[in-house]
Amino acid sequence: MTLLAIDWLALLQVAIVTIVAAVGISALMSLSNWALTPAEGLERPTRPRMVLGFAGITTMVLIVLGGLYLLIPYFH
Repeated sequence: MTLLAIDWLALLQVAIVTIVAAVGISALMSLSNWALTPAEGLERPTRPRMVLGFAGITTMVLIVLGGLYLLIPYFH
């Protein structure tokens, strides 16, 4: 009986996917925040920036809901 039988390649794959996903979601949040912040001298962001910002937030919500779907076995 081996207690430390770890598949190191699988662990490395999980770590890489986790890091890439975290960086991607953080970048998407930063882009959405930038797009929804008014430019200097303007009271409101322009229409294309608002669309970009809300599209980024919508994408992030879908990513979170997809992750919850995968995580909660009741939905399967």
